[in-house]
Amino acid sequence: MLEDPTAHERRRRLARHHLRFAPKILTRLGEELVPHPDMGIMELVRNAYDADATECSIELVDSARTGGSIIVSDNGHGMTDAELTSDFLLIGSSRKPSSPFTRSGRRRVGEKGLGRLAALRLGRRVKVTTRSAATPGVQYTLGIDWDELDSAHAVEDVALELRDVPPYARVGTRIEIHDLRQGLSVADVERLTRSLTLLTGPFQTESTFKILWNHTAFGYEDLTSTVTDEHLQWAEFHLSGRLGADGSQSAELRDHQGNLIGTATAKDLRSAVAGGRRPTTATGGEPLFTSAPAAKFDLWMFNLNPRHSVALRDSIQPTPEIKSWLADVGGVHLYHHGLRVQPYGDPDDDWLSINVRRAVLSEFRPYTNNSVGALVVNDPEDRLQPKTDRSGFVQNAAFGELREFARSAIEWASQRRRQIREAERQEQRKRAKAQTADAEADFTEAKKALEEQLADNQGRLDGNFDRASVQRILTTSQLLADQRLREIKDLQSELLLYRALATVGTSTSVFAHEAQQPADRILQEARTVDRRVRRDIDPATVDDRYKPSLSAIMDGARTLQIFAKLPLELLVRKKRDLTYVDIDEVCLATLRLFHNFLSDRCIHVTHDLDGRNLRVRTYEAAVESIVSNLLVNSVHALTRTDGGLERRIHLATRSFVDKDAPWIRLTVDDSGPGIQDASTEEIWVPGFTTRDGGTGLGLTIVRDTVGDMSGRQQAIRNGPLGGARLLVELPASTTSVPAAGNTNDEGEE
Repeated sequence: MLEDPTAHERRRRLARHHLRFAPKILTRLGEELVPHPDMGIMELVRNAYDADATECSIELVDSARTGGSIIVSDNGHGMTDAELTSDFLLIGSSRKPSSPFTRSGRRRVGEKGLGRLAALRLGRRVKVTTRSAATPGVQYTLGIDWDELDSAHAVEDVALELRDVPPYARVGTRIEIHDLRQGLSVADVERLTRSLTLLTGPFQTESTFKILWNHTAFGYEDLTSTVTDEHLQWAEFHLSGRLGADGSQSAELRDHQGNLIGTATAKDLRSAVAGGRRPTTATGGEPLFTSAPAAKFDLWMFNLNPRHSVALRDSIQPTPEIKSWLADVGGVHLYHHGLRVQPYGDPDDDWLSINVRRAVLSEFRPYTNNSVGALVVNDPEDRLQPKTDRSGFVQNAAFGELREFARSAIEWASQRRRQIREAERQEQRKRAKAQTADAEADFTEAKKALEEQLADNQGRLDGNFDRASVQRILTTSQLLADQRLREIKDLQSELLLYRALATVGTSTSVFAHEAQQPADRILQEARTVDRRVRRDIDPATVDDRYKPSLSAIMDGARTLQIFAKLPLELLVRKKRDLTYVDIDEVCLATLRLFHNFLSDRCIHVTHDLDGRNLRVRTYEAAVESIVSNLLVNSVHALTRTDGGLERRIHLATRSFVDKDAPWIRLTVDDSGPGIQDASTEEIWVPGFTTRDGGTGLGLTIVRDTVGDMSGRQQAIRNGPLGGARLLVELPASTTSVPAAGNTNDEGEE
């Protein structure tokens, strides 16, 4: 008789099985997933926050040695027996998705319980005591013996005993971790101290969550007691920015007195990012930030030079105290749902790369030891997703846009500070020149008066000599000397810059000289191979199979020859002799020098040189520097990804008359994208660049060199070729005066 298939199926379903886990999985999920013990302890603090606690206490009892204890207690709403079973003991669970807010309305910050597991695994024994506000008449205790669990075949084979006892503790939860497997190191305690200090502050002026700890056991003072406006008041600049939920962006920079220095729109912030090109909307041209949550950004930047504080405020700042404080709390910290997220702002986590940017260029960029800031995120939709190990957020689009916003704000503030300093420097130079001219005039007049008196007195200094004249020449000579010293002091920073550039130049010349011979040999050997191959192999086969490779080798060798020759040509000794320089001749020589370099980049260069034999009294190297840097600037514009398909440069010279004096104008046009996202004034400022890895010094060298010649420079966003137009005008001298029709109003622009 055949068996009923339904009965057979029923019997098969009776044998049920469950997934089981070996105790080793606890180690994998706990200690190995969360690298530092402070991160696990901070997860217990976050659990207290989610329990609506107003206070959370951390005690370290002999924690520096094996066998010590860590105790974390709070005055939150505690746990019932059901909550202990379904929440606390269920690893990987979270009430956050189904219940994102606590009973008091806080946004939940706890995640999957892995950080809690890591903290509980720090010791061999754990005791949990909790009294729920829902059942205040009963108190529960739970013990965990990890050695017993570790020796079991499966985790679920060990039963955990939950006891209810008459209440003797306040409502809340107390977690005791005993018999530490390993003592907390100094670095562990430092990280924990910093994490506790910055969890809700120092930037949150008011918080409903307070952390208490025994400072003696920690070995550190309560940093929160020193984190007040008392320190922030010494900041030289305060940057604040806002990122709207709709993607809108803005920023403002204020000085130490709260005076507004500048404001930035989304376009300004976009242009501040070196080389950055974000997509734009179809109508407004504003950056599209479609993923990031709303955020508020604050950054306080300090000048740690005590003398600067005296000059700025006429008072002495507590520099050692500020340095020590910044060493503890410096950097940009990220706050999500009211609490700080590690590791952002930790000493070894420069997540905004501000130290890297400062190392590359600019004393005006902040770094983690002279600034402190907070990026406070309002993220009701949880666009930022925490990593499983609690070490920050997943690198998704929301986080990327948030980071770009903070970086662009910092970069904009740095550029604004640089512009201010550069304007001050230019004003100082003008003022210094005027004061020097006045001092020279006074000295010359006093000297002339003294010479006249000496002539009248037949060269004798006797009692009839006017002592006032002697005193006057002594005074004016001292004033002139003092003014010259001030000029020298103002030029010291520039001297350091040009010394650095000189070092680069001399090093380059050495390498260029050494590279020239190998480049010549490569080219010679490639030609020899080409000749021999054609002799031994059918020419058609050579052209088909070998010629492309041989041509590439020879082209590469010729490029090396160019790069080897270029710095050697620029450093020729005679070019540094003061003489009358023919601008047209230097332009032609420079174009010849750059010819192969430009050809390799498919850049077509035309020129129209009509300086009418005008010459400038200067150094040939100075004019060569101007022409070279203008050409290189155009090359960078043309070889950018958005530089366009047609690559053209046009170089022209024209003579004209300005105030009855001959001048010469040098114009460089290109077919690049033009001057975008920057003013035509700031492109000359030191450090300004729109190219990753650029120094921002090329056009500054042009500006300073032109200034030394008493000339002037100008930039136009879009010239006849569509790209930028850069003009340099220099006073000239000639035996033949330019035609009267050539005036400064010539329609060149």
